[in-house]
Amino acid sequence: MKYAKIFMLFLAAGLFAACSDDDEAVNSQQTTVGFASEELVVKENAGYVSVPIQIEGYRNGNIYVEVEAVPTGENPAIEDEHYMITDKTLTLLNDTTKTATLNVQFKTVDDQEINEARTFALNIKSLEGGQLTTKTINITLRDNDAAFYEKFFGKWKISFYDWNGFDKANYGVVEKTITITGPTDEDDPDYDKVLTVSAPGMYNVGIDLDFSWHFNYSFDAAEKAGTLGFILGEIVSTYSTAYAWLFAGINGENFVFDDVVANWQLGEGDTFPTTIEWNPDAEVFFVRNNREVWGIWDHFKIEKVQ
Repeated sequence: MKYAKIFMLFLAAGLFAACSDDDEAVNSQQTTVGFASEELVVKENAGYVSVPIQIEGYRNGNIYVEVEAVPTGENPAIEDEHYMITDKTLTLLNDTTKTATLNVQFKTVDDQEINEARTFALNIKSLEGGQLTTKTINITLRDNDAAFYEKFFGKWKISFYDWNGFDKANYGVVEKTITITGPTDEDDPDYDKVLTVSAPGMYNVGIDLDFSWHFNYSFDAAEKAGTLGFILGEIVSTYSTAYAWLFAGINGENFVFDDVVANWQLGEGDTFPTTIEWNPDAEVFFVRNNREVWGIWDHFKIEKVQ
């Protein structure tokens, strides 16, 4: 009985070793391995990014890939300072699929500095079980601090004077929470140019009107200053008829259809402003159906909601 138990233990160990050998067998089929593309551009605040390595062809064993990171260009990205790679050694276990993907994952570091885009390359340093195709992918980390457009995204508080009955001695202060958004796709024609504002219950005309309007946006990186302008003439709300900001003027004179523009400036250490104020004399006429004036608004201000 004792010898039988020992024999069974040896048999189990042999089976285990055989399974382990099968698990670690290297693919010997005609399988290609390489990065899915040669270039990748990501934003500095992207967080975790997956870089695909494409595997093509049936396999009879495992594929082992090791990658390395190399700083490149005039403004190189430094590993563990500007980005961190999760794992440089990857294994694709044998299975019956013809096409598979291994992902190299890295995490970007979102600093608060204004800088030129940083670059680095990922190379396939070693490969077992496949034929190498695209060995290198060049990666650009685009700075998001010089492009302050996306920093406007989020919740703000807007306030303005509403001149009741157009009596300059009689006004009320309106305060509402708004949400600013915009496209994140840099190929969108409005990216870095136009922001969209959503303002539920912005103004009461017997019922609370939900508003939506646009700001024209600009930023000069050299001057570290920008503009934010109400686009006039658009319909901002509807309730049985259309409501709009139709025109503006200075102290009720020189009516124009130009944007009502506020200037803003970065603070010390290139900090983003949390409050932006418009010229208090720039008046916006709130009209119904492009004819009936319902109010004159001025003293516009927006404050970032933390």
